[in-house]
Amino acid sequence: MNRELSEKSFKYKENSYFSSNKLTWTIICFGIILRVAQYLYNRSLWIDEANITGSILGSFSDIFNPTVTDPDYLGHWKSSSPLGFFVVEKLMVSVFGNTEYALRLFPLICGIISLFLFCFVARHYIKPKAVPIALALFAVSDSLIYYSSEVHSYSSDITIVLLLLILTTYTQSKKPALLHYIVFGIGGIVVWFSHSSPFALAGIGASLFLFSLIRKEWMRVRNLSIAYLLWIVAFISYYLIYIGNINKSPIVEQWKDEGAFMPFPPLSPSDIAWFIDTFFSIFAKPTLTISQNTSMMAVGGIAAFAFIMGCISIFRERREIFFILIAPAVVTLLASGLHLYPFLERTLLFLAPAFILIIAEGTEEIRDSTSRKLPVMGTVFICLLLSYPLISAANHLLNKPIVREEIKPLLSYVRKNWQEGDILYLHYGSKPAFKYYADRYGFTDKDYIVGAFAGDKNDFFEFTVDNLNEFTSDLDKLRGSKRLWILFAHIPPPRAGIKDESFFVYYLNSIGSKLDFLKSADSSVYLYDLGEKEEVKR
Repeated sequence: MNRELSEKSFKYKENSYFSSNKLTWTIICFGIILRVAQYLYNRSLWIDEANITGSILGSFSDIFNPTVTDPDYLGHWKSSSPLGFFVVEKLMVSVFGNTEYALRLFPLICGIISLFLFCFVARHYIKPKAVPIALALFAVSDSLIYYSSEVHSYSSDITIVLLLLILTTYTQSKKPALLHYIVFGIGGIVVWFSHSSPFALAGIGASLFLFSLIRKEWMRVRNLSIAYLLWIVAFISYYLIYIGNINKSPIVEQWKDEGAFMPFPPLSPSDIAWFIDTFFSIFAKPTLTISQNTSMMAVGGIAAFAFIMGCISIFRERREIFFILIAPAVVTLLASGLHLYPFLERTLLFLAPAFILIIAEGTEEIRDSTSRKLPVMGTVFICLLLSYPLISAANHLLNKPIVREEIKPLLSYVRKNWQEGDILYLHYGSKPAFKYYADRYGFTDKDYIVGAFAGDKNDFFEFTVDNLNEFTSDLDKLRGSKRLWILFAHIPPPRAGIKDESFFVYYLNSIGSKLDFLKSADSSVYLYDLGEKEEVKR
């Protein structure tokens, strides 16, 4: 029996319109344009990027110690990025300077390379006519475009998973040499560059090993064992050197509150609901878009249906490929049940390539099965699947790229209208990004005050109405200030039914007068006079 990844029936056919090089290159070029446009917009760093940048700009010794935190930054942010990513980012900044372009260059490179790698993987893993569908979904995905210009390892996670899938194809050839397995084993070094790679390795490795045992291919079992031994060495060394204490971080408590862990074992109706909600959210967010609206949910339902059809098609015809693609998701799910890895939208982005491949396979299966009786149905289904992601991507390209916590326009406005004696009060969520931009906009340490943190730093969602006293006490110290700027960014979701910014505005209106206001994406700045009402009270 020939290897499934090398079967002639799934080789790429150049004489097919759906697999023509012109169409392939058009999609790839469009994907590159979308990613470069997002990168060139040069949006503001948001809190996660600013926190990570705090480590990148530190010393190399600090980079190698995940327990070191900077008091100027918030959160247990080192646990979210791997050591290899920090080192590459440090080199980028050292070579190209401390700019957002330098910080985001490595994710952009990974995003562009991934388009080519994904095309190669699609040609070897799914039906030829499904390839352009998969490539189009991959190219126009808002999430994949956005994270190609974010100071985070999510973009490189995708590149690494695709490389692992490509390496897998070589071990699946009819007569793979021992060298192929050694290279496959050396590929375990990716654990130094991606926190999600161990789940990809475990899923792919278990699938290959299982089918080798079933087929009684003992030589292959031996060679795979050599590769897996190299993987284990790479992981243990990385664990001992860098991530041994990451799961002890209080961020795990925050993940619990976000519902990031699979209920294990599922014992209640709410536990079952977690699986249903998580299943549909996977298709609505990581693989297709990061926007949240009715259209997105409708597309998510269509994608979920195509995914189910794709699973059936691949399982029926190429069972080993099915397990290679789906096993990493199963391993990740089990890890979340053990509270070892969060099952969140952004942390699952590395699963997007496999899921998109399955969705495309399912879409082609639907088109093929309805082509005789309802030939238009397949075309309509493809249009429905691609319409929203394509429209969304085109909108971001032609109108405005994806932004979040856009504080640069606010800082520019404050600086332009700054007067002698002004004070800038930072809501604690705006502190990390402000610290990065302070020097650029001419703010000194004497110009600003960092606001109090209300709540429990070890459990972000632990909050009561009594915690509001920390905010009011902090603002009361500034009574009498004639010009007080208040900057908001990264406002937490309502806690105890109260949103920080709304409460601040309510209380400031009670002790002063609003003079000015400017809002940007997920950020805002206010100017208050806290002297007039204070004098009336006296």
